[in-house]
Amino acid sequence: MQKWGGKREVMYTAFKALGDSVDYIQVCDSDTKLDPLATVELCKVLESNQKYGAVGGDVKILNLKDSYISFMSSLRYWMAFNVERACQSFFNCVSCISGPLGLYRNDLLQQFLESWYNQKFLGTHCTFGDDRHLTNRMLSLGYATKYTARSKCYTETPAQFLRWLNQQTRWTKSYFREWLYNALWWHKHSLWMPYEAIVSGIFPFFVTATVIKLFWTGSLWDILWVLCCIQIIGLVKAAYACLLRKNFIMIFMSLYSMLYMTSLLPAKYFAILTMNKSSWGTSGRRKIVGNYIPLLPLSIWAAILLAGLCYTIYRESKADWTQPAKQLEIKFLIYGSVAYVVYWLFMIFLYWVWFRRLCRKRSQSYDVSV
Repeated sequence: MQKWGGKREVMYTAFKALGDSVDYIQVCDSDTKLDPLATVELCKVLESNQKYGAVGGDVKILNLKDSYISFMSSLRYWMAFNVERACQSFFNCVSCISGPLGLYRNDLLQQFLESWYNQKFLGTHCTFGDDRHLTNRMLSLGYATKYTARSKCYTETPAQFLRWLNQQTRWTKSYFREWLYNALWWHKHSLWMPYEAIVSGIFPFFVTATVIKLFWTGSLWDILWVLCCIQIIGLVKAAYACLLRKNFIMIFMSLYSMLYMTSLLPAKYFAILTMNKSSWGTSGRRKIVGNYIPLLPLSIWAAILLAGLCYTIYRESKADWTQPAKQLEIKFLIYGSVAYVVYWLFMIFLYWVWFRRLCRKRSQSYDVSV
């Protein structure tokens, strides 16, 4: 019997066994529930143009009612697929055909099967990020990768914070690793591909530098202003998503900024530093997570910001607050603080009263109408 080797091993075995006996190969995860027309819609896309090498579908969350984390993930998934991947598909360069639902041209896949399976990074055999590297291999041949919202599937997402953090850290590792490989093929595709890759790749470092600078060298108003700006931008994006989806539930997407700033941002640096570590690359969704290491960068990040805030408070306490400029700043601090607190109280109220009321009668099993 074949030894267990993770998802990539299973996929390779199936790809190898199929050989050239089929035109297309569909991939999905073990916990994925497919819409009855999911495969048909994927095939329609590949059959519409011979230059389309792979296509992915819309991934929805089954267990969005389990927790705040799973609920926020469901909103983030909608944005990731129906805005980000839809935009990439317009330019024929979807960066990742997601593992739960994807279809590939088999004749092309067989060309890079061995190199995909034997992928190494810094001398270490890669285990996770199989879907992103599979997509990159297709892009390397010059073929387009597409997305269609007509093809749907339903999958689970971590409901506990630690499991979710481990998942995001693992995905970030594969993102930055594949970013380097993806850059080799920018010249074969639309200018949107390098533009988006550069912006999304630089963004975390820009945000980190800006926040640290303001917390350590700015005034109290600077710190409050950047916090307010983060939520304002989140509200604008959420409002746009509400209009696009025609569903008010997307207003909660504005709360995702807190998860990003407090958890995802520091986790990215841990992922970069441990990019070649693949010992815990599998998800193990049904098991209790025992790896608390990803909490370390969150603690360091919190310590840096807290120390900066304390230093700023100390420095500001030495200033002359009787001056007109400082008197005006006091008013801004009061108004800004009230607005910020009221916003969070209002959103928490909406979440617990409105969303929880809808979801309080949670079924013991999932009922997916497809």
